[in-house]
Amino acid sequence: MEVNAIYSIEEIMQQGFFEESAIRENSKVFIKGDKVYFFESLDAKHLRLYTIINKKSFFL
Repeated sequence: MEVNAIYSIEEIMQQGFFEESAIRENSKVFIKGDKVYFFESLDAKHLRLYTIINKKSFFL
């Protein structure tokens, strides 16, 4: 996955990501392996990846 690229929610789920609850209304958070991916909602079906962090940093 590339930062600033646009993905459909179906595409993200098919790649084995698990959704985590997000505090911000316009954001979605997905986890895969030891990384946490933050997406901005563009519309009901499309998200833009804006950052990736290590899972340990996310849960601190």
